[in-house]
Amino acid sequence: MSGSEPVTTEIDRRVEEVVSDEADLRPMAARLTMCRDEVLAAWLAAARAQPFHESKPDAAVADHIPAVLDSVTRVLGRDPHGEIRPPMEDPGVIEAATGHARVRFEQGVASVAIVTEFRLLRHEISRAVRDAVDDVSPRDILAAQAIIDDALDGAATIALTALSDQIENLREEFLAMTLHDVRQPITLITGSLELARRWLAGSDPDLARVAEVIEDAVTAVHEADTVLDTLADASRVATGAMEPEVEPASLEAIVGEALALVDSQARSRVRVQTDAGPRLVGLWDPNLLRRVVSNLVSNALKYSPDPVPVEVSVARASVRVAVLSVRDQGMGLSGEELGVMFRRFGRTERARAQGIRGLGLGLYACRGIVEAHGGTIAIESGGPGLGTVVIVHLPLLVEDLEV
Repeated sequence: MSGSEPVTTEIDRRVEEVVSDEADLRPMAARLTMCRDEVLAAWLAAARAQPFHESKPDAAVADHIPAVLDSVTRVLGRDPHGEIRPPMEDPGVIEAATGHARVRFEQGVASVAIVTEFRLLRHEISRAVRDAVDDVSPRDILAAQAIIDDALDGAATIALTALSDQIENLREEFLAMTLHDVRQPITLITGSLELARRWLAGSDPDLARVAEVIEDAVTAVHEADTVLDTLADASRVATGAMEPEVEPASLEAIVGEALALVDSQARSRVRVQTDAGPRLVGLWDPNLLRRVVSNLVSNALKYSPDPVPVEVSVARASVRVAVLSVRDQGMGLSGEELGVMFRRFGRTERARAQGIRGLGLGLYACRGIVEAHGGTIAIESGGPGLGTVVIVHLPLLVEDLEV
């Protein structure tokens, strides 16, 4: 386990006592290997039925669970005359449990849900061993159950330790990003206000010039506010704490309010298209969705050459679903680059090489916000130089309401 010696538990000692009596569990390991696919399918069905996966059952993916199962099977299949070691010290169990915890953390699954997934796997493995074997002694069944319990309890402990380390690393990353990315607009704000004060102190100040630098300061304030909002949203997504405060809201109004915060020069490049007919109303958190729109539009403007326009479309995809798309004609993305865009700190090497500023957290935060509303978000591109389009689908109220 990370940074510490393995912990010997009471169940570890029970494993040693039972297995040291030369219980041969290799037949059970062989039977478990034969029904491996059935165990994984049963685990997946049980995981998808859990409350934390009800809203998005496709998130109940197996990823490292097969490796955990294989590690337990290998431990069961050890030579009874060989060295006896606690299953939770098995390198395969440690590696698979840590990997599963880290993947699930990136997906926004809470720690209690991750532990539940390990418990479900323990149940399915135990049932498979009991059901598949009818010619072994009670002593061997006890030994197998002790090993299964120890391995899966150990896996859960290892996973929680890995999560604790990852959360601490995440906090340090967010702190570093905050200091770096907030300092730049603060520097601009300070410089602009210092200039304004100096010019106003003159005998005949040029008020138009003063107004211009004050406008620069206001723009920098909005930029700093956006950075902080993005960091806060990304932090909540990463720790599974994204909880929208929903109310009936119009998507057209949300888009309009988001665009009103864009500076006038950039806003002149945005083309908005909305469908005729009733407004698109859903139970949404307007503040969070405004940040999604602002982030998508600012990205599109940032990656498109001036004065190339950015197209924003708001439409009804079906009776129950609204669709928002933001299309640019900028640098575009390769297939490999598309795969990293929704990851935390995901940025392309081309963007870094061109000196385009960004946290690599905007799309990550947008995905978390959209999914917290029961929606989906995707990004498409024809390739480098061919622009991109981000497509958001959100659930609508069946009955349109006046908002």
